[in-house]
Amino acid sequence: MRKLYEARDDETVEGALRCPRCGAAYPIIDHIPRMLPEDLAGEMRALNQGFFARHPGLLSRAQKGDGNSESARALKRTFRSFSFQWNAFGDMYGFWEDNFLDYVEPLTPEFFEGKLGCDAGCGFGRHLRYAVEYGAEVVGLDLSEAVLAAYRNTRDNPRAHVVQGDIYRPPFAPKTFDFLYSIGVLHHLPDPMAGFCSLVRYVKPGGRLFAWVYGPRGGVSESVTRALRRATTRMDYRLLRALCVALAVGLRLFSHYPYRLLSKVPALAGLAQRLPIHDHHRYPFRVVVADAFDRLSVPLVRYYSRDELRRWCESTGLVDPQIRRRFRNNESWRVLGTVPA
Repeated sequence: MRKLYEARDDETVEGALRCPRCGAAYPIIDHIPRMLPEDLAGEMRALNQGFFARHPGLLSRAQKGDGNSESARALKRTFRSFSFQWNAFGDMYGFWEDNFLDYVEPLTPEFFEGKLGCDAGCGFGRHLRYAVEYGAEVVGLDLSEAVLAAYRNTRDNPRAHVVQGDIYRPPFAPKTFDFLYSIGVLHHLPDPMAGFCSLVRYVKPGGRLFAWVYGPRGGVSESVTRALRRATTRMDYRLLRALCVALAVGLRLFSHYPYRLLSKVPALAGLAQRLPIHDHHRYPFRVVVADAFDRLSVPLVRYYSRDELRRWCESTGLVDPQIRRRFRNNESWRVLGTVPA
């Protein structure tokens, strides 16, 4: 049941969704249904004080959820980190399309045509944008205030929808989607395997489930990243952004520019490949800064082996699971399977 407060161009700007069974009300703020877990209701209230001043009847639920357990603190830090990151670095570039297709390989643009899907952990909407351009209708789900950037980046396509919610408890009916993908998200959860298993329930029998997660990583850049994270995961975000600008300058000077020169000399091409994070030489400077922030800010990061991901697939009963290694300066995994009937 929807209660409308303000609409524009036949679209709800402010309103509420109320469950007819339990009576719980969930606000619609800036076009986006906000269906967060109770632990983040206080964060939602703090970030949207104007909305709750106009609609105090929805304030009771938003006063809950100020838990102080270790998991609740990590959840809030994750929420704040991605909220800051993707609203500060939510720019769209044409090369994101190739980036998306590289992530979801072996899926192709033709796969998406005419299907209903979900982008679980949509961030600022860069993957969502291309999935709908390929002909799918897709709901982008994200825990953080990145949903604001996702809405801005996809609002011109009526097949794109954005909802703020939790991967562990998505606000959807079971067996809703023809496909569901989660790119670069599960390895930041407190319990990634539980997140993966929860998503299977929302895919129709015979539908496809895809995930991209971190694999084992090593080398100088990873060692430096892990050492820095001991301090940076607790830093003020504006200060961390300044640090990331400095790190990006260093990468440009001592990795990206040398890579461009050395890679042109056949005898030195092997040395060029050893430079840290050299593949980012082709990205704009702001993307390099954003990548540094992504590595250093979010509190939880996990890395997986093939055997661990195989257990994920076995626990969900996925049919014909494919687990493929992906090398692009850092190792990662693509996981694809069919949801059983």
